[in-house]
Amino acid sequence: MTSKRHLWVLLALSVLSGTAAAAVKAGAGSRVVTPDLERFSPVYMAGFGNNRRAASIHDDLYARCLALQFDTKSDPLVICGVDSIGIFWEDAERIRELVDRRLGRHAAVIVAALHDHQAPDTMGLWGPREGVSGIDEEYNSFLIDRTAEAAVDAVHSLRPATLTLAKAHPPQLDSFIDDDRPPVVHDAEVLALSAASPEGPIGTLVNWANHPETLGSRNKEITADYSGYLRNELEKRLGGVAVFVNGAVGGMQSPLGSKVPDPATGAPAPDHTFRKAEILGRAVADIAADAVQAAKPADIDSYEFREKLIRIPTTNQGFHAAAQAGIYKGRKPMTADFATTTPVGMVRLLSGGKAELEIALVPGELYPELSVGGIERYSGADFPDAPEEPAIKKSLMTAPYRMLFGLAD
Repeated sequence: MTSKRHLWVLLALSVLSGTAAAAVKAGAGSRVVTPDLERFSPVYMAGFGNNRRAASIHDDLYARCLALQFDTKSDPLVICGVDSIGIFWEDAERIRELVDRRLGRHAAVIVAALHDHQAPDTMGLWGPREGVSGIDEEYNSFLIDRTAEAAVDAVHSLRPATLTLAKAHPPQLDSFIDDDRPPVVHDAEVLALSAASPEGPIGTLVNWANHPETLGSRNKEITADYSGYLRNELEKRLGGVAVFVNGAVGGMQSPLGSKVPDPATGAPAPDHTFRKAEILGRAVADIAADAVQAAKPADIDSYEFREKLIRIPTTNQGFHAAAQAGIYKGRKPMTADFATTTPVGMVRLLSGGKAELEIALVPGELYPELSVGGIERYSGADFPDAPEEPAIKKSLMTAPYRMLFGLAD
């Protein structure tokens, strides 16, 4: 009788364990968002100066999404990283509306632009000349539609999964970033959330902070910059769909000026080259993949997603003038007292009610010292009289894994 009772206990535990594992589902999707240079001609490239027109395509731009669901009653959570200079809140809302309509249900969708300086101008600031918008509404609609398709595909591909959380911060990561304004602070830790099913890998989300602008201001080839190489290498190492989301890149976190050794020569890779972008992207991917492969599965059973629209007074006269001139083409409308609205948010992945991963959703280029600490008072600072703010990752988060998404929603 004792052996039979022991057998039934083992069977019951096995069923309960299987049910718990099956409750976690993950899916991934991707879509190419590369502009057709004939259809959308001229394509104004974003991020540096005016009238930088794309002459060719070096590699594809993507919208890539990872979806998670923890039970049939909760909305799926979908995290999307898009090779774009920036996606205004109004366009992020359009993506969300399309996803809900096509799914026939609500999904909690997060859309983060990677701040790619070699992608089309989706914000209007880099048109043919100052004061003339660079937005092509047809391309923006194309980007919105394709991003929604990637999100829907991610939800439709949901299947039972095991999740793994990982992080790493070797000194090599800091060397890939040049900070050209004091204080010299980097938020260089790489974090990953990987999902795999019994049938094979599903996808991996990687969060790191560095401008995708390795090619510099003279490049006229559309490219995902180092982000593309990062994702390609990560997919070779781990399989599935690689989703990259940038972090605190403000003030100014850039590969321009950094020294990235070329393993083939031992010398620093030349600036403004695809070789430098390749070495950087593959190195970050290898660090992330090594961390994932060394980590144990995470017991995550639920999530929280909170978002709030906040009203921000604006004193930047250039911003006001651009809005009045139609640079944003109706986006970011000003109120009568010169204020605008933007969302801020957070995501928490939980295990038994305890946060294992926290994600801060920041709608702009946050200074890394406002993420990990290190604020300094110095002559010539951007805002010398501003009150010192608590560093988000250092002071406001408690989970063992802490991500910050820049240019989110």
